[in-house]
Amino acid sequence: MKIVAFSNQKGGVAKTTSCLNLAAQAALKGKTLLIDCDKQANLTKNLGQENAKTTINDLFLGRPFEIVNVRKNLDLIPSSIEFAGIDLLIQGKFARELILKKALEKYRDDYDYVFIDCPPDMNLVTVNALSVADFVIVPVQAAQFSMDGVSIMIEFISGVRESLNEDLTILGILLTHFDERLKISRSIEEDIKENGWGDALFKTRIRRNTAIENSQHKDFRMTIFEYDKKSTGAIDYMNLGKEVLHKIKKYSE
Repeated sequence: MKIVAFSNQKGGVAKTTSCLNLAAQAALKGKTLLIDCDKQANLTKNLGQENAKTTINDLFLGRPFEIVNVRKNLDLIPSSIEFAGIDLLIQGKFARELILKKALEKYRDDYDYVFIDCPPDMNLVTVNALSVADFVIVPVQAAQFSMDGVSIMIEFISGVRESLNEDLTILGILLTHFDERLKISRSIEEDIKENGWGDALFKTRIRRNTAIENSQHKDFRMTIFEYDKKSTGAIDYMNLGKEVLHKIKKYSE
């Protein structure tokens, strides 16, 4: 079982979108589990599970929880707004940074891939996700304000690796909302390389594409492949999926 977390303390960087569509790609290769660790529950809503009987909140509080099947070979642990106060509720728990890791232990033989959508925060929930993950993907919007927080995020990941999970590897930095016609997009790409992160940058960029936004509308709630498999967004995520699985295999050898 290979576990990949998607993390960035800034919202609006296509973290949830990337988590969903890459999991859809992985499900074509093997049994895949999605975990929604974001109190906004956008991943859960996009999969039509906002009324699920149990959520990630139950898992963190040590209560029974259900895993919901959402597509062929694709399961989900949903989230909800009640997850918003979980940091305070688990403050006094023993080994609170490892709650998620311990809960997933019994499912190790059930899944080939696990994808975790982290909250846009550097909090205990994110620490839990990074503590159990083998890899982390950092989506970065091709805009300056998004770039400003990359070094902070990488330092945070390094801190978790040093203190809780020495096997945690940055699988890659993912450029999203990319438009090669815009100077800012090209500039952000160069900034990442100049900061010494060029080797971590995925070759695939997720280009601006209205089909991606439309696929998430409440009237559709589809993966980009279900909504329009010929769209630029579908092509980009298909290429990214191949790149991600190749890098996972490479690092696992």
